[in-house]
Amino acid sequence: MLGALILLGSGITAQAQFLWPGHSLFPSSGSVDSAEQRGSHLAARLDAYCRQPPEEVARKAQLRQQAAQSNAAWAEYTQVLAEHGAALIACRSQRWPQIQAIWVRLHPCDANPGVLDQVFDQVVNLGYNRVFIETFYDGRSILPDGAGGIWPSLQPNADLLDLALKAARRRGLSAYAWVFSLNFGYSYGQRPDRQVALARNGRGITTVLDPATALSEDLGSPGEVFVDPFHPLARRDFAELVRRILQRQPDGILFDYIRYPRGSGGSSVAATVRDLWIHGEAARKAYLDLAENPAGRALLERYLSQGYVTVRDVQQLDAAYAEEPRWRQPGDPWPNPQQVLSLELLDRGAQRDSTATEQRSGDLSSINSLESPQPLGDPTPTPRAALRQERWQQQLWQLSVEFARYGVLDYLQQAAQPAQRLGIPAGAVFFPEGNQAVGEGFDARLQPWDRFDPDMEWHPMSYARCEDATCVAQQVEQVLAVASPQTFVCPAIAGLWGQSQRQRPSLEVQMAELARRFPQLPCVSHFALSWIEPEMERSRRTCQL
Repeated sequence: MLGALILLGSGITAQAQFLWPGHSLFPSSGSVDSAEQRGSHLAARLDAYCRQPPEEVARKAQLRQQAAQSNAAWAEYTQVLAEHGAALIACRSQRWPQIQAIWVRLHPCDANPGVLDQVFDQVVNLGYNRVFIETFYDGRSILPDGAGGIWPSLQPNADLLDLALKAARRRGLSAYAWVFSLNFGYSYGQRPDRQVALARNGRGITTVLDPATALSEDLGSPGEVFVDPFHPLARRDFAELVRRILQRQPDGILFDYIRYPRGSGGSSVAATVRDLWIHGEAARKAYLDLAENPAGRALLERYLSQGYVTVRDVQQLDAAYAEEPRWRQPGDPWPNPQQVLSLELLDRGAQRDSTATEQRSGDLSSINSLESPQPLGDPTPTPRAALRQERWQQQLWQLSVEFARYGVLDYLQQAAQPAQRLGIPAGAVFFPEGNQAVGEGFDARLQPWDRFDPDMEWHPMSYARCEDATCVAQQVEQVLAVASPQTFVCPAIAGLWGQSQRQRPSLEVQMAELARRFPQLPCVSHFALSWIEPEMERSRRTCQL
């Protein structure tokens, strides 16, 4: 990690070409040595979090304002950028953590001259050496018009991602793209040609909700529109966006919203198959394709459609099919015809009871519909049928939850592959509590982070609230207990420097607790620059183009 930081420092010179036309970061080769020397001297004046002293912050701000009017001021400003970059590299190599990152949202007015310089100057002032740039969110990308695939652009007339990457790198910062992944945003949900790709639950609703008719617990943010992770159209749309982002060569890419939606109240828990977002066209097909024989397909279809299996269903299936229902686990390959993969789901030693055999019709071809089997009257329940019904009900619920989780895992794996092939780090952003059991159900997000690729970066959003920072540390500990030793773990914490908020200690308190308990952590990130610098955020959001 230290070597990576040193390489980052040597890359400052290489980034000089990204300054405005006619300018370079260092006026001459001699300036490189002087900048590094003064930067090393300045590093001793930075505080424990590598923050610049107030007089240096003021000097840089004044030179930035004067740089557009004077060549001399411009030269001095670029010299200060180099010094501060060198000081930050030297400081972070000697402090914990070696990578201190910040989450940054851009706005249309950031394309105005000098605005991104102000933003990333402040990032350096605060001691951060990595930035996570929000590149796709709320159904919009920060790529220019037409470059974001089917999504509209936040700023049609500028490539904000490219501008931000260059502004960050000229200050010696590492810069990642940060994208929403299964939340495609409001604009996507309004497209008639993409309705089939939206996630649906067992009540047939999507996350495009009408406040006048939707249940209150279903209503989340109106900008959140989730897609079916199994749908090839959604996957193609997202893959094309990722491809265009990677063309800008970010230093990494983070995938956020790798999960299902979570409502409030009862909708925050998935307790039945109808609560799962696996009822869309593609998800339903993939679910039924888990069946290994016609009896298995009939059983899966009844369970998915009804939400349960009855004793009568068991007896009707016995009468209609001369075989035990079989299915495979999500992600398992198709088996050999003579092999049953999910043996634990079957009672292989049991024979069909004689009552069901006597009721079975000799002409199986007369069964025309899996959903509407031929009426058989009211068979007398038997202990054997009741036992199988109870077992199937439990097994199919477990299968359905596993299937939903598999959709998230497979979607993430496919999304990350292009970056991984290019040698660009890919990471997943998640809630440590997003995979937990709740009563007899599960957290509705069904975020199986504990099974994410260990070769990806893990970014747990450790936002727990308590008077001290112990609850935050507990979330980090939960993740580290599961993570492979080679997995790069970078917890995200939320708060403000120098002040606490409603059961959220200051960043200093949280950082001290994490440093005490987890000195092995290479990275910690803070959410977000907009919280830490609210006045700058407000002026950037309300300015005129």
